[in-house]
Amino acid sequence: MRKSYFSCILPLTLVILTYSCKPFDPDPPRTPPASVEGYAPIYGSLATATTIRSTTPQDIVKGGKIYVKSDTLYQVEAGKGIHVISIAQPDVPHKLAFIEVSGCQEMAIMDNLLYTNNLNDLVVVNIQNIANVLEVDRITNTFHLVDADRPPGTGWFECVDPSRGDVVGWEMKTLNYPQCSH
Repeated sequence: MRKSYFSCILPLTLVILTYSCKPFDPDPPRTPPASVEGYAPIYGSLATATTIRSTTPQDIVKGGKIYVKSDTLYQVEAGKGIHVISIAQPDVPHKLAFIEVSGCQEMAIMDNLLYTNNLNDLVVVNIQNIANVLEVDRITNTFHLVDADRPPGTGWFECVDPSRGDVVGWEMKTLNYPQCSH
């Protein structure tokens, strides 16, 4: 009985040992493609990126979440800020302002306070005077939405160049011979 036990286990053991000795490279080197859709860093100053202010109305390019309060509609412009639109006359909506909030993805409103993300921070903005919004509170590094070293998702991306400034976001675009991937 012992002989048949070893005769079954021995070949299996040899197979396991053979494969365990083979070097395993989880990330083999790859040749960058000539052209591919991937992320590129958006450079800026963190001081500027964390400044929240009202500006003139902007075109809606990448509209996101919508919130309606009374006769005003608020719509996220992904990564850029929040559109403020009067819907007092629903047949003729009128853009009132744009609130610049870098990295903005979500929002909620309670009374005259707008809660949103500014890059990785949770911010509270007083919107009582839409032409002159005021940041009233900030909790830093609440979220992990923007990584200065790596874009969201996987695949090829444009390597970060620290000499160009701080990474304040990532955008999808056509890349030529990108050197970084994950």
